[in-house]
Amino acid sequence: MKPAAACLALMLNCPLLAIAEAGPALYRLFLEQAAPTDCIEVDIDLSHGETALTTPEVLRYPLRGKEIAEGWSWPDSTSRDLDYYRYKYLPLASESEDGQRYQAEDKIGEPQTMTERWRYDYFLAFANYAAFVASDDDAALVIPLPPGTESVKLGLHAEACLTPPVTRESTTFWKATHAAPVDLTLKKRYLVGELTAIHVVDLDDGRRLASLKPRPPQPIDKKESKHD
Repeated sequence: MKPAAACLALMLNCPLLAIAEAGPALYRLFLEQAAPTDCIEVDIDLSHGETALTTPEVLRYPLRGKEIAEGWSWPDSTSRDLDYYRYKYLPLASESEDGQRYQAEDKIGEPQTMTERWRYDYFLAFANYAAFVASDDDAALVIPLPPGTESVKLGLHAEACLTPPVTRESTTFWKATHAAPVDLTLKKRYLVGELTAIHVVDLDDGRRLASLKPRPPQPIDKKESKHD
């Protein structure tokens, strides 16, 4: 958060104003830095994938199915009891651009125009999701809402402290066919860090209305030994 915004919010005796950055801009910025240790606040893209479910009392954002299965995300060593899916993700943005067009004949005797297209999907990858998700809530971020939010247009921001290497990327290519005449190159781009908070914000004025912080580590029950 920028200090000026925090001071203004305190002077006005109102909830802190949310200062969030766009995922693509942050990715490009940190891609050029060797080992940043910055903490960020970034917009969660609610227009792609899962939608947040709200009632007058609570906002639920599903995390089920948001496991990352990329080469960089697998653990270095394996065992029967190890969870291979170390990271979950939050969507940040999706961009696409078209390149050149060319003539090709994927189906014999039927030439057609093919298009080169690049799509860039941006995500926040984090491994400490257990600190935000209770074991019995079906893998969702559950945030209690204050009274009076029924008519407010809500958004979500994520706070995270980045951990080097902070940027990761994977590339998948689909060749154009007669049925789908597009050469599609998909690049998934990740900012990697430790999640520190989720904020519900008013999209009209940028106020933070509610926040979800990590739960403290749960103590491990020590089993009594038969030899004690």
